[in-house]
Amino acid sequence: MNARRRIVGVVWLILAAAYGLFFSFSIFFVPLIEEFRWSRALTAGAMSVSTMVQGVLAPVTGIVVDRLGPRRVILLGVVLLGGSSILAGTIQAPWHLYLYTGVLGAMGIVALGWVPMGVLLSRWVVERRGRMVGLAFSGMGIGVFVFGPLAQWLIDVVGWRGASVMLGVGVLVLLLPIAWWGARDAPVPAPGPPVAESSRASRPQRAREDPTLAQALRTRAFWALGAAYLFTPLAVFPVFTHQVAFAVDLGFPRLQVAWLFGLMGLMSSVGRAVFGVVADRFGGALSATISFGCTAGGALALVATEAWPHTAWLVVYALLFGLGFGARGPIITAIAADLFGGRRFGVIYGLLNLGNGVGAALGPWFGGAVHDVAGSYRIAFLSSVLFSALASACFWVARRRAA
Repeated sequence: MNARRRIVGVVWLILAAAYGLFFSFSIFFVPLIEEFRWSRALTAGAMSVSTMVQGVLAPVTGIVVDRLGPRRVILLGVVLLGGSSILAGTIQAPWHLYLYTGVLGAMGIVALGWVPMGVLLSRWVVERRGRMVGLAFSGMGIGVFVFGPLAQWLIDVVGWRGASVMLGVGVLVLLLPIAWWGARDAPVPAPGPPVAESSRASRPQRAREDPTLAQALRTRAFWALGAAYLFTPLAVFPVFTHQVAFAVDLGFPRLQVAWLFGLMGLMSSVGRAVFGVVADRFGGALSATISFGCTAGGALALVATEAWPHTAWLVVYALLFGLGFGARGPIITAIAADLFGGRRFGVIYGLLNLGNGVGAALGPWFGGAVHDVAGSYRIAFLSSVLFSALASACFWVARRRAA
């Protein structure tokens, strides 16, 4: 098998299992509230802590990946993520949830996430980066499609504690051998391709040969992409974290909601692949703008669901929000790799992820706090439309950067 295709497949499998488990928090959210009677802001705060930890660790992870290579970091991430899910089955107090899910789970997912996978792909994949990165990261959505209904089924059969333990063990058994034998480091980091061969995701920019961190920080593109990473989770996570609880509150059957959650994940895989191709052909800014339109449309579909409860609105939400969900990450990864690829790409890309950590930390808590105060998620969902517009604008600012 072609080495580049093998790496794309390995990244796809790891991301599918890792993010399928990580994002299943939305499924466990409801039974946690029911058993412990915690507020939604308090419970969702575990996800906020998780994303905050991810944001803090992202630059550190980049440094470690640059020095040790992605493979060792990925193996550690598998152990941490699987172990955190097993420990989550013993939760008795809020600090347990925050420690196991918010800290240990975050350490695991950041070691399996955008930074190490982005570096691994940047070292193996040079041509058609937007398409190949989008294909690799589409595994996230397939993971959500599988793990969402699976988690709810296990909860119905063995309870949420048993389900958490079983999913954690399954991830360990599946990913440890894949990471050990499959996630090989490239012998030499591949710098960004010459502009003539680069994807159109960064066509208005000139690809730099092995730039330093200082050089990256002096570019408008770096700060625009960082701002896009900040606004994107603010548009996504107030909706994503609370989508299951929102639908259950309206009386929709839980397994049906879990399948719709899975459909959203499936569509996100389609979106990542499709928008990666669009970015290669028409540019990252246009691709991101269309995807943010899908995100905003999905959020508005949930507002309509609250006004006129019907499964059709939830299907519209799953289709639209799913198409946009996560599509920007591969676009940013492709642009960043073209602009800043080289020996220091890990730390540069890690710093870009700081904005993502801040936005993703605020998003889940904000959605829960809005519901605790107003008794409705409407304001949180409408804010998604605003932040989608702001994030989209950031891509156009980066695009207008002079070559």
